[in-house]
Amino acid sequence: MPATASDSLSVRALALVKTLQFVWFSGHILTLLGSILYLLTVLLFRSNTLLYKVAYLGAILSYGVVIYKTHGYPQANPNYARKLLMDENAQYLLLAVFWFFSSPITVTLIPFFTFSSFHALGYIRTNIINTLFPRPANSGASWQAKTQQQIKSWTDKYYSVAMRLVAQSEVTIISVRLFFGLFRFQILPIFFFAQFLRFRYHLSAYIRQTFADLRIKCDTLLLPPTADPRIPEIVPKVYTIAKGMIIKFADSIVQPQPGPQ
Repeated sequence: MPATASDSLSVRALALVKTLQFVWFSGHILTLLGSILYLLTVLLFRSNTLLYKVAYLGAILSYGVVIYKTHGYPQANPNYARKLLMDENAQYLLLAVFWFFSSPITVTLIPFFTFSSFHALGYIRTNIINTLFPRPANSGASWQAKTQQQIKSWTDKYYSVAMRLVAQSEVTIISVRLFFGLFRFQILPIFFFAQFLRFRYHLSAYIRQTFADLRIKCDTLLLPPTADPRIPEIVPKVYTIAKGMIIKFADSIVQPQPGPQ
């Protein structure tokens, strides 16, 4: 049976850590700590690959728990595979596995760090404070209630901003970094990430809006009548062809459908 406020702290803590949700929370903490410490080593020019691996090990752990709770044990049938295909959490799990086994690319941590920040704060608000620091009866405006409200207000205020940041980092920062990797014959990362973005385009309104905003900006800069007349004629032609190829690539998988944002 679940621990109650009258139980000792050790009993309540043990009950908390024995849950699958705590394993999920631990994965997010690993992602946060691994990302922060890895970034510090990069800034100090002492890049530590192990910390990068720790960050993605945490992501694999947390997303693995979500997939297990949502879809159960893996099944070798088309219906199970189809459900995973249209689940954003499964897409991020596969991406985390890919980055874990790839050479470190620092900017790829941006989405995972952002997601983990919100999930960890949510778990602290709803589970850790309630379980380890229960409010005394008739306590009124306790520090627990104030802290929980502050966390909720902050996450509610910045959630949409953070999701737009994630989408923009995936469409621009990460994609551009992987594109330049082509000059060093790093073909697999951008191919894999392009497939990931194609699924994300159909599952996330934030990604679709980011692509739409980017298209409008590029059209304004490169296409008449708003383009600078000094731009060579070949540039808008190449851009139009590239844009058409990207649109065709995105539309070649499934029809757009509503999904988690």
